[in-house]
Amino acid sequence: MKTKFFLALVAAFFITVSAHAETEVFRCGSEIVKIGDSTETVKRMCGKPSTHSQKGKESSTKSKKKKKEDGSETSYSKKWYYDRGYGDYIYVLSFKGNTLKKIQKSDRGGK
Repeated sequence: MKTKFFLALVAAFFITVSAHAETEVFRCGSEIVKIGDSTETVKRMCGKPSTHSQKGKESSTKSKKKKKEDGSETSYSKKWYYDRGYGDYIYVLSFKGNTLKKIQKSDRGGK
């Protein structure tokens, strides 16, 4: 009995981990978005995200960076969420400045 419970627990863990896995590319129809693409490229290929969030403040300078008190620069970061509908994953695209840094699969969608 304990063995069956343990195996079920391990299986549930791997299902949860794979549901939140990072990927290298994200397919939008026949287009493929990859790490390093700009926000403009992603929006052109995939359209507007279902939802989005942003940390930091977008500056009006071209570099979109601001200096910290210690002299180092930091960019704002944002996440775009693409809900592909019932039965498919929600994809989370994380940007640093205007560059795509991470693509993750999240929970199942529910449009």
